[in-house]
Amino acid sequence: MNKIYFMLTSNSGVGSTTIFATRARRNIDDLLAFFSQYYDVSANYTKDKDMIDLLVLPEPFGPFNNERNLPVIQIPTILFLERDFEKIKTHIDAYLAKK
Repeated sequence: MNKIYFMLTSNSGVGSTTIFATRARRNIDDLLAFFSQYYDVSANYTKDKDMIDLLVLPEPFGPFNNERNLPVIQIPTILFLERDFEKIKTHIDAYLAKK
């Protein structure tokens, strides 16, 4: 099973920001709880970076260093903000079906 990393936080060097304006931790925890039913997921890049197989990236998103040149699934940010996990899952499933 692929380990999927949800890139929801960006580190600008000055500080980190998340796509969730409020209740970021709860939103991330809810997202991980939903997707962990279907995939091996992570939102902790530092801890899991050597085990990640696939990046899920809200689009648009700031620049990042894809140091392992991992495949990236770009998903509209609005789906994360609206917490539309089913539509996000549809994007991920479509990508995985092509592989």
